Amino acid sequence: MQSARPQLPPGRPPQPPPEVLFATGHNWAVFLAPTNAQGKPHLPQEPYYYERNNGITTWIRPFDYVEPEASSDNPNAVLAVGEEWQRQEVERKRQNARKRAKQDKPVRQSDFQGSSWRQVETQQGRIYYYNTKTGESCWKQPDEVAEALRKIDKHEADQQQQETSADENYQMEGTEMNVEDAEWMLAQMEADQNEESEMEEYSDSKDAGIVETETTIGTSLPKSECVERFKSMLLEANIDPFGTWEMQMSKLEGDPRLADISDTTEQQDLFDAVCSDIIAQRRQMNSEKRRDQSDTLRDPFDQLLEEKVKKKTLFAKFCQKNLRDPRYLTIKTSREREKRFKKHLETLTG
Repeated sequence: MQSARPQLPPGRPPQPPPEVLFATGHNWAVFLAPTNAQGKPHLPQEPYYYERNNGITTWIRPFDYVEPEASSDNPNAVLAVGEEWQRQEVERKRQNARKRAKQDKPVRQSDFQGSSWRQVETQQGRIYYYNTKTGESCWKQPDEVAEALRKIDKHEADQQQQETSADENYQMEGTEMNVEDAEWMLAQMEADQNEESEMEEYSDSKDAGIVETETTIGTSLPKSECVERFKSMLLEANIDPFGTWEMQMSKLEGDPRLADISDTTEQQDLFDAVCSDIIAQRRQMNSEKRRDQSDTLRDPFDQLLEEKVKKKTLFAKFCQKNLRDPRYLTIKTSREREKRFKKHLETLTG
């Protein structure tokens, strides 16, 4: 028969005994949420609990939190612990900053003309100022340094303006024409006129039926050379061997070798022949690539057999000659080696 469950006492359980609190090793303190906490999942100045040994933060009062007792001297003892922790953290950061500052070293310095102050940059990227006459040093930029920097900026701005003005003057001077420039321009104009006259004469002679002195490539070269030039053009154009001749012709526009073959049917036949050669070459390359990959993935012991055993021989001799070959050791047992050896001998002819 099942026993009845005992009745639990009402209310919240009391705090655990001191030995339990000591065993947990927690160190809690109360803090208040920021005043600008609107829109956050908590209210402004809402208390929360922080455990600094393990970095735990919670809004719920921990079971092992022991609230300090308030007194007349310290009425706000609950928040005093957290305030003391904050003060200790600030002091710790200040001490670390001082420690890092002591390890910092100057790496470069800059002098200012007409000033005894010197700007020094440290290894940590900080900048301070040192007076070579008085030995004074400070982090704030002295007025004398600020004035020196203003003078430097003004000098650089004036120098840049002078360079700009010089460039503008040079350009303006370049537009003026002297006697030599005028003579050169007249000579160029006369040359242009002569060229235009020659072009007009050439045009008139062409219209009059005079035969051109230059001949087209297709009429002066042998047929075999025209075919080779046409094929070279197709290969250099990187045509698609699986495309059509009409689609690939756009890649050949402007190439004079296109006129070597005037017959469209012959152009189509040459295009098909070149495409067939390209496809055959690609298939051969893929086949060789797959064969190389299969050779790479082949069993090392089989590679050793094919390389060393070309004719009928004894297994003992094979083992004696190749005992130190790493491929020989890929097979762990002698029985398996002999089995593979005999199987390889069956493939040999003669």
